[in-house]
Amino acid sequence: MDKNPYKILGVNRGASEEEIKKAFKTLAKKYHPDLNHGDKQAEEKFKEINEAYRAINNKGQGQSAGQGAEGFGFEDFGDIFNFGGFSDIFKNFGFKSKGDDLRYDLTITLDELFSKSSRRINIMRRAKCGECEGTGAKERIKCEKCNGTGRVRKASRQFNSTFVTMGICEACRGRGFTVVKKCNVCNGSGFINKKEDLEIPIRSDIAEEDYVVLQGKGESVQDGDDGDLYVVLHIIGNDSFSIHGTDLLTKLHVDVRDIARGCDIDISAPWGKEKISITKNTGNQIILNNKGLSDKRRKRGKLVIDIVPELPKDISEHSLKEIDKLLGRKLNPYISKI
Repeated sequence: MDKNPYKILGVNRGASEEEIKKAFKTLAKKYHPDLNHGDKQAEEKFKEINEAYRAINNKGQGQSAGQGAEGFGFEDFGDIFNFGGFSDIFKNFGFKSKGDDLRYDLTITLDELFSKSSRRINIMRRAKCGECEGTGAKERIKCEKCNGTGRVRKASRQFNSTFVTMGICEACRGRGFTVVKKCNVCNGSGFINKKEDLEIPIRSDIAEEDYVVLQGKGESVQDGDDGDLYVVLHIIGNDSFSIHGTDLLTKLHVDVRDIARGCDIDISAPWGKEKISITKNTGNQIILNNKGLSDKRRKRGKLVIDIVPELPKDISEHSLKEIDKLLGRKLNPYISKI
C-alpha cells in the first residue's frame, strides 16, 4: 500500500491500539456502504480505510490480509459495527425512535392573557396499554430464534472481508417474544386511546401563535419515547378591545363638555385600570406605547384609543340656539390630508 495508513486514519505513528481502533471505527461508520448507497467515492474511501487498518494491524508480523481486524481483538466487523440497517445504526449512535407529535390549538381571551391564569384542556392520544405494558400480550414466551434478543446475526462478504450485521428477527418482529394470548384490554395492539386532562399556563407576554410544549404527551410507539404535545396559543379580543397585530384598539366615548373642560378618566383595561388624560388639545386619538400585546421578541405594541365626542341626547331647539351663541359662527365641514 503506497499511502501512509496512519495518515489515512488520522492518527500519529506512535498512536496506541485503542486510539487506532477508535479512529478506524469512526471513519468506517462514516463511509460504510449501508449509509452511502451508490456513492462510489465513499465506497473507495471505505476500502482505503479497511486496507490502512489492516496494514497497521499487521505491523510486519506476517498476518494475512484475510485476518482483517482480529489482531486488535475483534471477532469480525460485526463487533465493530453491530448494525443491520439504517434505523439500527441510529440506535447504536444513541438515537431512539419517537412517537408522533400532536398539536392542539387553544384560543384565549385578553382577560385570560393578563390575569396570569391557566387553562385546562382535554386531549385524546394513543398511549401504551398499562395492562400489558405495551407488549400486547397477556401471555408470552421467549422467541427461540433470537433467544429473546429480538435480533439475529447475518454474515456477508464485502471487499474481501467478512461482515456480520445485526438484523431484526423476523420470527418475533424484533420484540424478543411470541404472543401466546392477546391482552384483553388493547386486543393485542399494545396501545389504547387515552383521554388526559392537562393544565396550560398562560403568561401576559405570550405572543400570537406562541406554543407550549408538553413533553411525552404525544403519540406512543412500541420501542421508544412518546411524542410531544404542542399547544399553539391564539389570542382574541373582547367586547371593548380589538386586536390589530400587536396593537389593542378601543373607542372611548366622552361627553363634549368633558372634552371642552379637560378631565382624567379611568378606563377598564384587560390588565386593570388605566388613567387617560383628556385636554382641549387631545385630538381624536390617544396612543399609549408598550400597552399592547407582545410579539415574538417580547416587544409590546400600542394601545390605540379613539376619542368619540358624545352630545347629550334630545337637545331642545332652545338649547341649540344657546350653543350657537356660546360657540360663535358655525364651521362648515371640510377634509384635510392625513
